[in-house]
Amino acid sequence: MIKPWYLGPVLGAVALAASVYWWHAEKERWVPPAARRPDLPKVEPMPQAIKVRAKQAVEQPLLWMSRRPVAVDVKKSSLVTELMQSRLTAVLESGSDRVAILQRPDGSTLKITGETKPWRVESFDGRKAFFVSADDQRVERPLEAGSAATVKAGPIGDRLRRPATNQ
Repeated sequence: MIKPWYLGPVLGAVALAASVYWWHAEKERWVPPAARRPDLPKVEPMPQAIKVRAKQAVEQPLLWMSRRPVAVDVKKSSLVTELMQSRLTAVLESGSDRVAILQRPDGSTLKITGETKPWRVESFDGRKAFFVSADDQRVERPLEAGSAATVKAGPIGDRLRRPATNQ
């Protein structure tokens, strides 16, 4: 009987001998494939004249340093754009009264209460303030991160604004 540990090396030697024989016998029969040119995509010529339909791109090309947004004549929604460009920095509440403090892009402040015209503060949920105009347009503004927190007036709110000093 053949012992199993003799069978492994014998089979390995037979496989190695068969590979060497095949390598030497078949080496001359192999022929490399014929050279081919790669398939290139068809190139179509570009159209001669491109009509520019965008007024803004014609007036102020994209990569010019003096590029500014095109001035748009929006009279009715100028209050909406002013409110949308402003940052909500704080909302102060005292009972049912609310005062929202916004910062305009030029750095000036804008205060809107529940009774101001044309915009008034409708509600505040701690993160967003909802504003309503006289003609029922609604705008929501999120409270900006890092701005003053909402503080309710009263004894607790007073302590938050003016912490007690240690004596």
